[in-house]
Amino acid sequence: MRVVFLDSLEKSDLPNGSCVTLSNMKVSLVIITKNQKHILQESLPVLLDQNLKERYEVIVVDSGSIDGAREYVESLPVQLVKIKPTTFNFARAFNTGAKRAKGEYLVRLSGDVIPIGRNWLNEIIKPFKNSKVGGTYGIYTITGRKGYGYPNFWPAERFPKKLTRYSVKPTFLMGINIFGCQFGDDKTRERVFDFAGGCCAIRKKIWQKRPFNESLMAGEDAEYAWFLHLIGYDIVCNPKAKTIHEHKLDKSKDESFFASRGITKWQWVFNWQIIKYWLQRLIYIDPYKGIFIAGKIKRQKVLRR
Repeated sequence: MRVVFLDSLEKSDLPNGSCVTLSNMKVSLVIITKNQKHILQESLPVLLDQNLKERYEVIVVDSGSIDGAREYVESLPVQLVKIKPTTFNFARAFNTGAKRAKGEYLVRLSGDVIPIGRNWLNEIIKPFKNSKVGGTYGIYTITGRKGYGYPNFWPAERFPKKLTRYSVKPTFLMGINIFGCQFGDDKTRERVFDFAGGCCAIRKKIWQKRPFNESLMAGEDAEYAWFLHLIGYDIVCNPKAKTIHEHKLDKSKDESFFASRGITKWQWVFNWQIIKYWLQRLIYIDPYKGIFIAGKIKRQKVLRR
């Protein structure tokens, strides 16, 4: 692992991805991985060769790899953060890496995601030129190899074909889903949770005030999208920030009556986090007071599927 201090170095002397002690770091990439050496061998060379003019760093958070991934990461100019597999969840792993980050923007990548092209990093942060944008994400593509496809919750049709900005006006009880009963209008329901956590980015100043929710065993990216919209920020999907992200096809996907109505364990936990927020608001307690950039939240009727 290479650590570079810039007391006596010029910008031209700095290798991309190096850990530096500058306050003007533009981007920090946080990769969450375990036993994915074969994929890191494809993704890290791409990430270390980005044509971003500003400085950036790469932080790899590993939760117990035994396939040589740690040794491979240590041979590159990136930071390696080791965490115990017994304490792992995606939110906690990302937050652990983000605590080490020096960048203005935090880019989150799953360990099985491979960015495409030298301009990928430019594209994922480009929408932040608008101060109203709090989060961005790219798109997934697949190689077409047999037995693999898009992740369950992110089929191809969920990604827009052109640059798309999701602007959701917060409404009272927004995001709640109980037994298939949801609050908010149709447009809000479609947009409020769109945020592909495998290749996304947020502003560090927002994360510092409210990190990813470590109570969640899954869906922490969707919950963060809800939070960003709640406090008045927009989310942008940029299809030019393209990645390869595919999973083995899973025929055991739970499509039961209960799963379709949000009654699995992780969905219960997910929904409870949102319900808990609105219960607090009902008694005039706002845990996000001071973070909001939007106006008052309006009450909406309950809408059913």
